[in-house]
Amino acid sequence: MRERRKGGNKERRCLGCFQLRRKEQLLRIATFAPECVIIDEAQRLGGRGAYLCPMADCLIASVKRRQWGRSLRQPISEQTLTDLLRQLKRHTLWLTGDLQRLWQREAVKR
Repeated sequence: MRERRKGGNKERRCLGCFQLRRKEQLLRIATFAPECVIIDEAQRLGGRGAYLCPMADCLIASVKRRQWGRSLRQPISEQTLTDLLRQLKRHTLWLTGDLQRLWQREAVKR
């Protein structure tokens, strides 16, 4: 059964794990023109966007499944994807494991 988003709950689907998460918990990657793909840290830029959990597992899965071209609705060259992965390396936690457990631990700290 397909999950549905209702109203203004601001949930987006991750490219790697396909889980619905709150928009604030995900990284947004935006595109404006062909071969112009950037990380939208403020999540306010226009253009087509894709969302990704800040975990290495999701990043690797999105590349293996070739989700970037589909979600951004334009072909992504190998060079552009390599540049994007270099940028994402700074924003991604290089851990493996359960993302829910990590977020629960952060919620306890607050």
